[in-house]
Amino acid sequence: MAEWHVTEDLFGRFLSSAVSREEAQRIIRHLVSPCQPCSELASRMTSEVGRSSQQRQAYEAVFARALAFASQQEERLALEKLRGWAQWASLESSPPPARLARVEADERYHTHGFYERLLEASRWYIRTDPNEAVDVIRLAIRVAEHLDTAAIGAEHVADLRAAAWAALGNAERLASSFEAARRAFDEAWRILEEEGTNDPVERAHLIGLESGYTQDMGEFEAAEAALEEALDIYHKLGDTHLHGRTLLKMGDCIGQIDPERGIARILQALPLLAGAKEPRLDLCAQHDLAWFLNDNGQSEEALAILDRARPIYRQFPDSWTQLRLHWLEGRIAVNLGDLSAGESIFGQLWEELRVRDLHHELVLVSIDLAEVLVRKGEPNRAAALVEQCVPILQAWGLHRYALAAWLAFQEALEQGWVLGVFDRMREYYRRHWVKPAVFEPEG
Repeated sequence: MAEWHVTEDLFGRFLSSAVSREEAQRIIRHLVSPCQPCSELASRMTSEVGRSSQQRQAYEAVFARALAFASQQEERLALEKLRGWAQWASLESSPPPARLARVEADERYHTHGFYERLLEASRWYIRTDPNEAVDVIRLAIRVAEHLDTAAIGAEHVADLRAAAWAALGNAERLASSFEAARRAFDEAWRILEEEGTNDPVERAHLIGLESGYTQDMGEFEAAEAALEEALDIYHKLGDTHLHGRTLLKMGDCIGQIDPERGIARILQALPLLAGAKEPRLDLCAQHDLAWFLNDNGQSEEALAILDRARPIYRQFPDSWTQLRLHWLEGRIAVNLGDLSAGESIFGQLWEELRVRDLHHELVLVSIDLAEVLVRKGEPNRAAALVEQCVPILQAWGLHRYALAAWLAFQEALEQGWVLGVFDRMREYYRRHWVKPAVFEPEG
């Protein structure tokens, strides 16, 4: 039987009290289950409907009517979680200090349900505004610190605090605040192991988030190795979906430096994710598979994967997804011998990435474009492009080793020492964008 989800139309009718009791009960029970897409949909729609006191009272009435036929325990838990949407809607437009002041002063915000809604809101923001996600998660941490340990259990509250600190670490690293991210992950581990349950599922979740930080440090092998523990936990639990997601993360980590191993991990993951019905997850899997196939010299296979995935790309019109698509198209075109198409795509990407301040991606696309120009027999243009990037890189405040590596790259192009230089530059900036290290020109 197909998996059931709450649609926009159905939840809209629920908020307007235009559903039957049976429909309302099914919606409630589904929304308080761990279904992230439906919870995010409900959170967004509740925020969009309005933030007035009258509207919040209307939410309360709708939720209460829907829950009137549930057990007392079900009603308490579900109403607390559902109320969190209205509470967040009333705070979202306020600046972070005002949010914190209201939450500190009003114990009605000190609930597990509101904590969960804040983490959901942070996941919504993390794709477009990581700094805002950081502020929301910090508020969730304060809420967790106010939770009733007598009612919930001290160890369980500690687990919630640890999960919030782990989410903070992930948001900080996406906001490029890597030292803050490291401190947050360390605090998450301390709380989980010293105050919490140290539950295997909580450990696996924390490992999964921290692996993103480890990958940003360029420690791809370490990230893959750490994820083995999470993989083993999910395997023992029989959680096929999370087992598949972890394999996908492992493929994304190791594929950056070993495409063949990345491909193998992703191929293991795909059957386990087949029934998940998560388009973004599917897109990540197909995109990474095509990228690593192309890097592994299997460009025709990569193009076939890309063409099959185009309908999924169309579901995500945001600029970052489309830029990643075009980058993949350019790399496949180059490997298939169409250097002119590659030059055109990389040139347009270069401008788009520059105006969006996507620094790391701009450096890697610059390397791709320089390589195309050299292969077209235009080394002087390649050297000029790299020289043009020097003041841009200097303005970013990169560590001195990264700047020195770029100057060495420029010299290599000017002197015609191009054998293997492009692959070495790509690996250097993948491994040492954040973590300083001397560039070794001879590999």
